[in-house]
Amino acid sequence: MRQLFHSARAFLTRHPVAVGALGTFVLSLLLRVLYLDASMDRDWPFSIFFYGDTRFFHGYALDWARDTPAPPTLPYHPPLFPALLGVLYQLLGEPRGSAFPYKLSLALLNSATVAFTWWWWRRVLGTGWSLLAAALFSSSFGWLVLSTTYSNEVLYALFLSATCWLVLQSREGLSWWAAVLLGVVMGLGSLTRAEHLYLWPFLLAHVVFHRERQVPWKPQLARWAVAVAVCLAVLAPWSVRNARILQELNARAPSLEPLPELTLVTVYGPINFAMANNARATGGFTPDLVNQLGKDGNLDVANPAQRHLLLHGYAEGLRWMSEHPADAARLWRSKLDRWLDGLGLGLGVSNWPSGLRGSRPPVDIFIPESPWLKWPLTLLLLLGAALSLRAPYRAFSLFTLVVLHRALITLAFFGYARGLLVLFPALLPLLLLPAVALASRHPALDRKLPAFALAALLLLWAEAGVLALSEPRNFNASGSTDQVRGKLIQDDWIQIWPKN
Repeated sequence: MRQLFHSARAFLTRHPVAVGALGTFVLSLLLRVLYLDASMDRDWPFSIFFYGDTRFFHGYALDWARDTPAPPTLPYHPPLFPALLGVLYQLLGEPRGSAFPYKLSLALLNSATVAFTWWWWRRVLGTGWSLLAAALFSSSFGWLVLSTTYSNEVLYALFLSATCWLVLQSREGLSWWAAVLLGVVMGLGSLTRAEHLYLWPFLLAHVVFHRERQVPWKPQLARWAVAVAVCLAVLAPWSVRNARILQELNARAPSLEPLPELTLVTVYGPINFAMANNARATGGFTPDLVNQLGKDGNLDVANPAQRHLLLHGYAEGLRWMSEHPADAARLWRSKLDRWLDGLGLGLGVSNWPSGLRGSRPPVDIFIPESPWLKWPLTLLLLLGAALSLRAPYRAFSLFTLVVLHRALITLAFFGYARGLLVLFPALLPLLLLPAVALASRHPALDRKLPAFALAALLLLWAEAGVLALSEPRNFNASGSTDQVRGKLIQDDWIQIWPKN
């Protein structure tokens, strides 16, 4: 036993980073398994706390697994996550009454993302603070939900994390291999969430303003051009497929204005912009504008009114904003408020301290009844963003630009709490930066503070273990119902509270 202890200690001494990454992965996965085991929805393809696009993902994955050619439909959803789910259906078999194996697979992916993110966080946060950040990522209630259901945020967080890692390295010069890898990651990220493609200007701005001065310009410009070219090459097969489908859809309705055939990822930009910016918009997702155009709210390219929004949605939304500037300003505030609700979610399987009583907005994650936590964390985020502009913490400015990119996307489209959660690889360093800056002036505090916080967070694992040994927790849910089947309309507001 003593020899085994000495061998383990020697391995830890020689390979601390590998041990840290493995430990982070195992602890993250353990908490997700315990959360699933204590959940009433462990076998459902969705969660009571998040429904999202589960129905579409499941149908697409079945077609993929069965190699069934689906009829040509409008390229509305990015393809990569449902394709990943289809691969899981091929490897593990199609669902037979339980989605647990697929949920566990997504939990594995997210745990690996936490471990990978911790690995490169060490460069900007140091070991102690990066471990605390990883524990916060692991124990986030929002991520316990998203990582154990069919959500493309699970895959996208990995690509966003890899993007941040590669760009942080580019301050000292982007190597050729990093340029190619960055292009691949940006392409795959865009095929998961289309707005990732518009992160390019923010990444380039970071490099231009914060690169090391001794790094020569011309070779770097060539390498960044290669990165963008590789990204476009990754998107090319999907773009060609989209062009074929749009040509066929145009041929079916020759009397209507043709749809643009060059579409890199999806066509949903204009119509989503119109749905997000009109007199009926609420700040979150609402399809009222499409519903009032007929076809029972289903998108139909042969419907002239809906086709007009697919083509001219940006112009319609901008026209409304210019005619109603005060209403547009109030709508922006509502969008940001919905987005910042992501900071109102707490920690652990009980969502401490926010609790498990609240509501689930359409196509979004559960929001606690009193998301008061978001206001102090918003102030902390703003303080971290301000500090990132100072010379000692200039590396953090990348994270500020990533958050700014998502804030602008939110102002233009819909406010989603899950849209903030997906930023955790960039968000957590900014939230911790004020504490890092304060502790840096007091060496003893710099060593002890993250250790004490980390020890406190580990109590969340103990709570999850206790709950996993009990009966699964049950919840009540209420909301609008389908008049035909009498079931809850999952894409509408749902009220959720625990059963006593």
